[in-house]
Amino acid sequence: MITPDYIVGMTDGEGCFLVSLRRDNRIDLRFFIVQAIGNRSLLESIQKFFNVGTVYQKADRSGRLPACIFEVTKRDDIYNVIIPFFKEHKPMGIKAISFSVFEEIDRIVKGRQDKRKLTSKELEYVTNLRSGMNKHYGSPGAVKSARRGGNTK
Repeated sequence: MITPDYIVGMTDGEGCFLVSLRRDNRIDLRFFIVQAIGNRSLLESIQKFFNVGTVYQKADRSGRLPACIFEVTKRDDIYNVIIPFFKEHKPMGIKAISFSVFEEIDRIVKGRQDKRKLTSKELEYVTNLRSGMNKHYGSPGAVKSARRGGNTK
């Protein structure tokens, strides 16, 4: 049986809270957990627990072992299911920082999934927030990467 603690542990180890500011002006918020293809049933159990999202096999383009992904991209599911879950069942360590930023960005852009609907100050703030997400906070490489405004992956 999948428990909230199990999901938090999977997220701490193999999950990601991702914010993308796309060239077509869309703002995408995604939550996902990646596992080896042999653990697909675990991801399907997590999907059933939340009753949102999809589980799919990741395309193999690099010669790596096949992987499966549980992913939630629908804005209402992020806002109504994923964020409330992780507010109640807090991630630990550096994933807690990424979730906090993810939640703050969601609050700012709620109902305005187009960058052009944000003020210039809001867009600058969101861009700065997301530049440090999903980094190994405290490590020299993370600080360097965050300063450069690196990707959020």
